[in-house]
Amino acid sequence: MMKSNRRWPLVFALALCAFYLPHAPAEAAEGDEIAAIDSGPIVRRQLLHRSARFELQPMATFSMNDTYVRNVMAGVSGTYYLNNVFGLGASFQYGALHPTTNLRDNLEATLADNGELARLDSLSYSYLGWAADVGFTYVPIFGKFSVMNSLFSHYDLHLFGGMVIVNEGVEGSSEGVIVDDGIAGTRPGGYFGGGLRFFMSDMLALNVQVKNYLYNRAEISSGNANPQLSNTVMFSVGLGIFLPGEVKISR
Repeated sequence: MMKSNRRWPLVFALALCAFYLPHAPAEAAEGDEIAAIDSGPIVRRQLLHRSARFELQPMATFSMNDTYVRNVMAGVSGTYYLNNVFGLGASFQYGALHPTTNLRDNLEATLADNGELARLDSLSYSYLGWAADVGFTYVPIFGKFSVMNSLFSHYDLHLFGGMVIVNEGVEGSSEGVIVDDGIAGTRPGGYFGGGLRFFMSDMLALNVQVKNYLYNRAEISSGNANPQLSNTVMFSVGLGIFLPGEVKISR
């Protein structure tokens, strides 16, 4: 009877150990997971569309605030993103077309109607021959949106700035007119702007950008050009091609 009474406490102790030991590692793992969540980033498994990727972008650019000659330019830009927010880039644009504005057409028509042909023949106009810039890009806002819960796309708002070199050409009001070469030439300056990017896939994105060139310029001259610091606002639409094609995912 005494041996039987001593056996039951021993059996109870062994059963208690068998129940407790399998659960101890699980509780420790759960504690480690909570600690990792507290010390890790807020957003997990985030798509890093820009991080450590190179963006090659062919684009078409149009001047927005030219007074006498508009500029239609074809160009290409390249940007390498150091992370998902900061990037370094450069672009080159070539002036393909230079249509006249309504103001220039009205000015020349008025001078011709008033018999001021001598004054008309002395007018010279500047236009953008080419532009090359280098600078940095900052992406403060990015996210995802949907249209009617059926079309989903990622987007970002990006800002940029840096240095630019602009080459300007000159043309007269008519053929054979002696132009003022003082309004032509290559001039350094700066630029800043911003844009919106809409990802059509992991590799392709539609870019809409507005860039403001700041440099010395004279749009018109009658023989005594005096270039001054001016704003030249450019609007561009481009197709961003990201390399490599696969998007990185954050931990």
